[in-house]
Amino acid sequence: MDIKAYGKINLTLDVLYRRPDGYHQLRGVMCAVDVYDAVHMERSEGVSVIFDEEVPPQNTAIMAARAFFEKTGRGADIYIQKGIPSKAGMGGASADAAGVLRGMNRLYGGPLSESELYSIGLSIGADVPFCLMGGCAVAEGIGEVLTPLPAPELNLLIIKGNEGVSTGALFKELRLPIERRPDTDGAIAAIMRGDITGLIPLCENALEIPAIGLSPEIAQNKKRLQALGAHAFMTGSGAAVVGIFKTAEQAAEAQKSFRDLPFARVCSTGGFVI
Repeated sequence: MDIKAYGKINLTLDVLYRRPDGYHQLRGVMCAVDVYDAVHMERSEGVSVIFDEEVPPQNTAIMAARAFFEKTGRGADIYIQKGIPSKAGMGGASADAAGVLRGMNRLYGGPLSESELYSIGLSIGADVPFCLMGGCAVAEGIGEVLTPLPAPELNLLIIKGNEGVSTGALFKELRLPIERRPDTDGAIAAIMRGDITGLIPLCENALEIPAIGLSPEIAQNKKRLQALGAHAFMTGSGAAVVGIFKTAEQAAEAQKSFRDLPFARVCSTGGFVI
């Protein structure tokens, strides 16, 4: 079984308040993008997960595989080739967990329901349910309350430098209320009426300025994209920056200016689903 575990971007991301449980109440629009980790798996009596790069021993993929095994008694030998950069705000770890859950379920003919997969996914990470669903959605709560939206087709260049941002460190330093906040309702309305031109300037991330405090490189990369004609914004908790261009050709031409960075990928949104 081979699975493309797609990453995501946040077209908008707002932080509303700190909840009594210590988490932050979020609201925004998520879209899957065609940047993915390739997940290969074969049936096995136990569970093993190997990556093509170094990852923490207790990673989300092994957590997902063990949870599936505990629930069903069915295992897999899994190999994951990383394509989504780490500490980028693109949901790479969540995509791995979602890819493992979706793949193992298909490998064995669907023993678990969608609600069971989502429940396991949420126990691993807040973005895993969206990565299981894919496409585009309004994400609320800690990111797990999802309302599907039509997926807008956007031409993107996503870049990331050498620095990453720790989500935990960012939220630990976060001070509310945040002054600059996105118009998520406006973005949703633009998506619903198919107004890409109206949507693009509304793509904004409330965590961007706090994240720049931890990684000034984010601001530099944003300015570089803007100088090439893109509407640019950070995704997730960073440190990847998304540039939206009018055409895929313009995005590809702009990509040539970022050969100095470890990650610069032309991609798109458009309803990608595991």
